[in-house]
Amino acid sequence: MNKLINNDNFPYFFDYKPGFLLWWFFYRLVKRVKLDENFTESLKSMQKEGTIVFAVKYKGLIDFLLYHFALKMRGLPYPRVAFGMDLSLILPALMLIKVTLSRISSFFRTGRDQNPFDSRFYENALRRKTPFLVSLLDPEGFLKSFINSETDNLHFLIEQQKKSATPIFIVPQLILFKRSPETEGFRLRDLLFGFKDNPGIIRKIILFFRHPRSTFIDFAEPVNLMNYFENRPEEETADQAILELKDELIRRIDNQKRIILGPIMKSRQQLKEIVLKDKGITALIDRVSNNNAKKKREKRKKAGEYFEEIAADYNISYVRTFRVILKWLWKKIFNGIDTVPSELSVIREWARKGPLIYVPSHKSHVDYLVLNDVLYDFNMHIPRIAAGQNLSFWPMGYIFRKCGAFFIRRSFQGAKLYSEVFSRYIKALLQDGHPIQFYIEGGRSRNGKLVQPKTGFLYIIMEAYEQGYCNDLIFVPTSVLYDRVVEEGSYLKELGGAQKESENFRQIIKARRFLKSSYGRIYIRFDKPFSIKEWEELQNTGTSRDAHRDLLAVSIARSINNITLITPLAIVSTAILSSHRKGFYKPELRKTIELLIDLAKRVRAPLFKELADVDRSINESVTLLKEQEVIEQVDDQQGGENPFFYIQEDKKLELEYYKNTIIHFFIDYSFVAMSLLSQSDEDTNPGVALSVFNFLSNTFANEFLFDSAMKPAERFNSVTEIYIEKGFISAIRETGRFRITRAGFDRLPLISALAKTYVESYWTAANVIMKERDQKLSGENLLKEIISTGNKYYNSGVIDHIGSVSRVNFQNAITHINKNILAAERNRTEIIIPEENTLAGFIKRLHSLGKIGG
Repeated sequence: MNKLINNDNFPYFFDYKPGFLLWWFFYRLVKRVKLDENFTESLKSMQKEGTIVFAVKYKGLIDFLLYHFALKMRGLPYPRVAFGMDLSLILPALMLIKVTLSRISSFFRTGRDQNPFDSRFYENALRRKTPFLVSLLDPEGFLKSFINSETDNLHFLIEQQKKSATPIFIVPQLILFKRSPETEGFRLRDLLFGFKDNPGIIRKIILFFRHPRSTFIDFAEPVNLMNYFENRPEEETADQAILELKDELIRRIDNQKRIILGPIMKSRQQLKEIVLKDKGITALIDRVSNNNAKKKREKRKKAGEYFEEIAADYNISYVRTFRVILKWLWKKIFNGIDTVPSELSVIREWARKGPLIYVPSHKSHVDYLVLNDVLYDFNMHIPRIAAGQNLSFWPMGYIFRKCGAFFIRRSFQGAKLYSEVFSRYIKALLQDGHPIQFYIEGGRSRNGKLVQPKTGFLYIIMEAYEQGYCNDLIFVPTSVLYDRVVEEGSYLKELGGAQKESENFRQIIKARRFLKSSYGRIYIRFDKPFSIKEWEELQNTGTSRDAHRDLLAVSIARSINNITLITPLAIVSTAILSSHRKGFYKPELRKTIELLIDLAKRVRAPLFKELADVDRSINESVTLLKEQEVIEQVDDQQGGENPFFYIQEDKKLELEYYKNTIIHFFIDYSFVAMSLLSQSDEDTNPGVALSVFNFLSNTFANEFLFDSAMKPAERFNSVTEIYIEKGFISAIRETGRFRITRAGFDRLPLISALAKTYVESYWTAANVIMKERDQKLSGENLLKEIISTGNKYYNSGVIDHIGSVSRVNFQNAITHINKNILAAERNRTEIIIPEENTLAGFIKRLHSLGKIGG
């Protein structure tokens, strides 16, 4: 027991270890209580620096016990003194007798109960840095201070801080017994058992025993009293200071609760009425119906149908039930979900500033499920998810809707009323403070590479912000990556020219086969969130609104790329395709991987921690690829211990997918290597090499998000400096040229090979377009012809990489050629146009570059 400086016995102190049986009972109960483990170091640091006062919204004996024992059992600072909270009911019998006798004695001496302020009980405890607990909304304490002019608890703390050089940290704290969102209005049981914001003792006991694993202690942003009053106005009265501090602490507690529970929920019907009665929608209906009563009824009915088609119907019971299935599924087919808790802690802090807008990469339908599961586990309210209309089929559409998904059509073209209903629904969500999740790529990436950003949904969110439906938007760029993607089979078929199959219940039944496979790990990384308000302050004010939003979309997409993890399987796949396409021995592969890891580190690419052990990473990845039958082991016939691994020809596209997840880290290296090797001389003209680099950058602008902070020449020079440092090239001062070294001729070809897939794709597409110009082939017919030609080229050895025969690459090539080459030819004003600006010149240049590298 902690002895205080004076000998007064007060019922406001508790630091006693119960008897063995009672302690065992408390331990069994309290060990199930969770708390924000990432805040523990902050608590320890504050305890060393000053005195901690835990602030709770309402007084409660059960709450005090849970705070006390949950923190104590974890070796953290825990409340031992409670301002104005009579703890007699939980005191040991002997101590209770002493306290009772002391109170009786005080009554006979002074005619009133003993006063912890007058006797300096609180002051002495504070000086000894004993952690306190203070209740902010205490009707009994308010009456004592207001009517009887007794000392107010916060006023006491303020006065003590003025006299002390040691800071007092007030830590807002809350305990939640259940994760259900709070709803507007009340029910009869709220009158009987207390409201959810302040449940009665019976409700707390029921909730605690009914949901023992859901009880969660959380902490809001602390207030350092020493710093808090430095910037307060001098004319502020004591009462004003107390009210301001109390309001601030309550606001922080409420905001923290919103992070976990989400905003106070409106019913779906309430949202429907808010959306459909919006003046913009009613005006549109009036306008298109031309005041015709029958048409107006039809349009209003149609607007209601649109709302039902779009809106989520969130129900926490479905979320809990579905999570049980997901937990089983993750264990069945994945080897774990890799996250960084500190990144999630940062997001929790930013969630206090405005609605969170999660913007993940989109590799799989699993993205929806796993990201929400991680957020829920980290005690954060899951976002409302923008899901494609293709996922609204029964029964999954019903389940997704109950778990927070709302549905969006792929195109709004010709559906003005639908567009208005959808936009107003998003505005209503943001107005209430709901977090939202959407995919900047618009759909899933079929080839592993981040798809160029789409801006439609982003425009709607930005419009809501600009129209004042929320004060800020907090964007959270997120990368979701897999060792193996569940849909890889269908993706490879689509890349080869097959049509995408529509999602339906039959596919869910067929998906049972996935349960027999292992798909490795899932990796989730979050970039540091950013405020749109702060981001806009840094932008050029002369930029048009559309250009401004396009820049935001590209900025988010780059952030996703920057945090995408280089995983063992991705680096192994990249190494194999760069110079070991037929097969490899492990020592040879290791040498290539070490080069790629070194290059990745130089551009600060995030590497998975296990890549520190290269041999282990190779062995695990090779084992996984053998299980997938991508590679086949051929043992040494001489009995050696160094087997050869043969790459299955029809499985190389799988390696291409995982290479593409990280190729953005290496693309400048590859372009520069190709540029240096494009000249026949040993000595390379930097100006010519730079022009080749510029050509590659411009040609593949639809494929990659290059660093806009650097000019092409700066990117080129940055890479050549690295190549000089690594001894791949040397700078000849006398001639101003580069000389490729022996090491350069050995390593630069395999680096240049990383981009060769794209060079061959565009060359193939350009050849077909040139051949079919007179036939006026376009659209799907042109694409089919290019895919067919690409397969012929690969089978006959005209092109080297099966990954070049890619529907996605060909679509991007068609876009580039139509926009930048054919359009320029049609609009030319010169009599003679330079060859390099023609389609024939484009084909010739790509053909020469395609002969470089592996």
